Amino acid sequence: MDDEGKVSATMPILPDLLDQGGWLRLGAIATLVDSVAGHHGVLQVEPDWVATLQLGTVIRRQAEGAQVTAECRPLRVGRNNVVTETYISDNLGEVARSTCTYARLPARSDNPSVGTAKGRTVDYAEEEEEERRPMLNDYLRITTDPDQPVIELPHHSRIYNSFGSIQGGAVAVLVDAMATHLGFLTAGVPMRCVDAEVHYLAQAKSGPFRVEGELLRVDQNAVTSRVRIIDSGNDDRLLDIATATAKAIE
Repeated sequence: MDDEGKVSATMPILPDLLDQGGWLRLGAIATLVDSVAGHHGVLQVEPDWVATLQLGTVIRRQAEGAQVTAECRPLRVGRNNVVTETYISDNLGEVARSTCTYARLPARSDNPSVGTAKGRTVDYAEEEEEERRPMLNDYLRITTDPDQPVIELPHHSRIYNSFGSIQGGAVAVLVDAMATHLGFLTAGVPMRCVDAEVHYLAQAKSGPFRVEGELLRVDQNAVTSRVRIIDSGNDDRLLDIATATAKAIE
């Protein structure tokens, strides 16, 4: 974090994070955003903690080069929530933009400590990264029904956070996956999720999970969907709801 309260992070543009047209997927971008904005929120409120309430992302264009940078700026740091705006850019300029809202949670003895982090760099790369990385959906163990707007996945270590719930970024990947899947079922052509507004309602503790898509609007080359994420192992509890738009890949 710098003296103005901004936090930044970089992410490599890797093949497993791209869609069929070579664009960095919205879900991958939102995962980066949730990481940097969540870290920003914790730094702003420590020793309190934060939980994601809302994450909205709009993709402007294809990311170019080797990596993108996310720069998170505070919009509001209040008694009950933290609101941020994050700019995602490459060497040519802005690629996408996100807004996030986090609930401020009272400090607990088991909250992880992040320290001051001013001027500090954190590297999340693993020492033994997989050389041939699976595509993002496969990495999250997503199973898509080829004929219906339904996605399923188990609860596993690649998707849960420090609370044992699904990470905010992983939720965005599920929304991205459903938006493109329902877009394909509707239009019959490969689609790209370009806009998603996700609201986080409850923690995902049990699993397995089911993602359902509902068609809201069809335009000439775009499909807008309502996406619901449900905890099948907890009486079909509604966990997240989102509105997402997918456009045909040209």
